Amino acid sequence: MANEPSTTTITVFTRHGTNKGVKCPKTDPQWKRCNCRKSLYIYEGGKTTFVSAKTRSWEEAEKFAQHERDRRDPIKKRLLEIEEQEAQKVELQSSQNITVTIATDRWLRSLKAKTEATSIVQKRAAWRICAWAKDVKIINVHEITPAALDEWRGMWGEEAEKEYSRIGPTSQSTFQGRLRQFCRWAVAMGHLRSDPTASFKGIPKGKEVTQPLTATQFLQLFDAIKPFTASQPAEVEVKDFAKELKALFLLQRWAGLRILDCLMLPRTGLVGNRLSLITKKTGAKIENRIIPDYVAEALVALSPDRPTFRPGHFFWNIGRKNWTSLTTKWTQIIKGMAPFLNFKHPETGEPMGFHSHMLRDTYAVELLLAGVALEDVSKLLTHTSIKTTEKHYAPWVKPRLQQLEDKSVAALRAMGVVVTA
Repeated sequence: MANEPSTTTITVFTRHGTNKGVKCPKTDPQWKRCNCRKSLYIYEGGKTTFVSAKTRSWEEAEKFAQHERDRRDPIKKRLLEIEEQEAQKVELQSSQNITVTIATDRWLRSLKAKTEATSIVQKRAAWRICAWAKDVKIINVHEITPAALDEWRGMWGEEAEKEYSRIGPTSQSTFQGRLRQFCRWAVAMGHLRSDPTASFKGIPKGKEVTQPLTATQFLQLFDAIKPFTASQPAEVEVKDFAKELKALFLLQRWAGLRILDCLMLPRTGLVGNRLSLITKKTGAKIENRIIPDYVAEALVALSPDRPTFRPGHFFWNIGRKNWTSLTTKWTQIIKGMAPFLNFKHPETGEPMGFHSHMLRDTYAVELLLAGVALEDVSKLLTHTSIKTTEKHYAPWVKPRLQQLEDKSVAALRAMGVVVTA
């Protein structure tokens, strides 16, 4: 039986022309040794096309022509597909064998944090993921399953046994968001076939109770400092922290700063009774904020004769502590004061715990009750949006308005106007 004629023909030919101003003397399209452009003649399915070989070398053009023939050969085409599939399997296996440590490091480098504080939160999330994976013997990212993450999520809490699982109610929602972000990144990079957090429901953010201290409670807090520090063992540094706690509490109460901004305040940030700094959480600038003289004096009292003197900062010793652990350290110290306090809710009479943020709340609420506009209080607190201020301090907006109304009524009556109120 005679062989059927091929339905596809691919050959190389030369397009003679001018090169650098010199016309090629040859006219034979099969002439190989000139430096003219090479092209392919393709006859396929009854149609003729001409394709540039994108080279002036006949040998390179022949390689290109052979590649085009192989693409059309059923057997070679199938072999090429198999080769590509195997290469994809190897690539997929390689991408899935990436360790959790390497993956979280690459994930962090792919993120663009707007502030240093956000970067710290991202690094903390990566640390939690790595610590958990190591503890449950997960090495590579593809070993992370929905069941394993769900079991871990059930262990989150303030009193969790493992440090990487100690996440408060408010922070759990934020961390789950970071965990989802990492898993989605891993899917996009081919390290995971599917998102193991896809079925997770959102965690409601814990309601942050805004509760300022009364003037009496603030005095009680100060009275508790010395008994608390005196009760500490001699070898514990906290025993010498009476002046530090006094200065910290006064600074939060009268400057409205977050605890980390107080702890990171450099000595150069205080000139007389004026504060200047850049907040860690939002990167906002605070310039020349006036504080009461006795608050400035309390800070200056942390002088070189103190056992825990810090030459560059009032509270932070650069040589001894990484600043990312400052908030945790001082929060634990303040939490230890609980047995020396007996706070009651001013309205319900129920026992009330204490945390340092209540001093920032006191600063904000006292300003509102003194008639300072909400938008101005928002700026003083360095909130990025007035909605944040409204969310936390709305309960004190109504009493402020009532005060303004009372003043308005008093003014009208002073004018001799009869007002029924």
